[in-house]
Amino acid sequence: MQAEPARGLRGFFATKLGKVAFVLLAVGIVSAALGYAGTLIAIPVMLLVGLALPIYAGLKRPRFLALAGLVVLVAAAPIATVIYTQELLVPPAAASSAGAAPFESGGAVLQNAQVSPFSGAASSSFTWSVTLYPGYLAGSLRTTNWSADTLELFLSTCPGATYANETYCSGGYALVTAVHAFSNASAPHNGSVVTFNETITSPNIWEWQMELVLQNLTNATNPARIELVGDPTYDGLEGPIVGGFGTAYAALIGTIYGLDLIYLGIPFYFLLLLYVWFKSREARRKAAVKRAAQTLVGGSGSPSTGSAPTSGSDTGGGSPAGSAPSGGRAATAPTERTCPGCGAVVYPNEATCWKCGVSLTGGPAGPPLASGPSPPSSGKPS
Repeated sequence: MQAEPARGLRGFFATKLGKVAFVLLAVGIVSAALGYAGTLIAIPVMLLVGLALPIYAGLKRPRFLALAGLVVLVAAAPIATVIYTQELLVPPAAASSAGAAPFESGGAVLQNAQVSPFSGAASSSFTWSVTLYPGYLAGSLRTTNWSADTLELFLSTCPGATYANETYCSGGYALVTAVHAFSNASAPHNGSVVTFNETITSPNIWEWQMELVLQNLTNATNPARIELVGDPTYDGLEGPIVGGFGTAYAALIGTIYGLDLIYLGIPFYFLLLLYVWFKSREARRKAAVKRAAQTLVGGSGSPSTGSAPTSGSDTGGGSPAGSAPSGGRAATAPTERTCPGCGAVVYPNEATCWKCGVSLTGGPAGPPLASGPSPPSSGKPS
């Protein structure tokens, strides 16, 4: 009997249009997870929409799963990069120093530091500003001779770099340093604003940091340094984005593709290989059972149809009518047994154990787990 075609959603996904729709849906879901939630969330999402859902929907063919997964991985990275780029172009909140010991007490000395504009074309002029509150300096730093003190701006393509040879940025990088020196006449008071102006010609994603250097009166070689609180990894602050959307996208796409193919692709294809292995093993088991059933039918002979006995039937020279054919008992279907090496279940006609690899042909395996079907009756009806 021919199976009825699947209906509803499963029936739709069995069509070519349904398969295309499923892949497009998976691309959208994985792209959103990668762009908005990050890589760790995108991993289980990829496994769910790339393997679990299509298998549940009846799209179980390994070739389709492999190709669909590749399409999702290739298409998700560029879409997720658009999301990352749009988020990167949003100006972050103004930054301040930590406001904590040993150099600060009661509040942040550096407050409301920011760059304007946050994004611009090449050769644009950018302004950095910060408000100083020396009243929050700790202890003897309040009496520091301001004529020897400076506020420094570090602008670099290496996140948070304040030196030209940071170990976490190899291969060389751009570093621009601007210095504002205080004099007695312009000694900063609470609420004083200091600004820096720089023209940047190189399109790139830049980062910056500010550092207030206070001369230590008792040890001139060990000044106090107060920095802004930047990102937790490199202590840098984003901006400006010189070159706009295209520059930021080009700088991010390679990194996003790496995260996508490694952290999403490897788990996906590993589980797909496991799925194919289990499907192949199940297919081999069914084939072995089928061969066993064919052996049973071919070796048992056909029952008598009630015809008259042969001429030798009353003299004992021939086989009685309806008896099993000469040459031995009717064959029976081989059954599942236990491996003599590890006790695992082995299927009919297997030459080696699937678990420990011991040969099943050199000696008897363990006892059958279940008896095979009885041969068909060969007796004549009374």
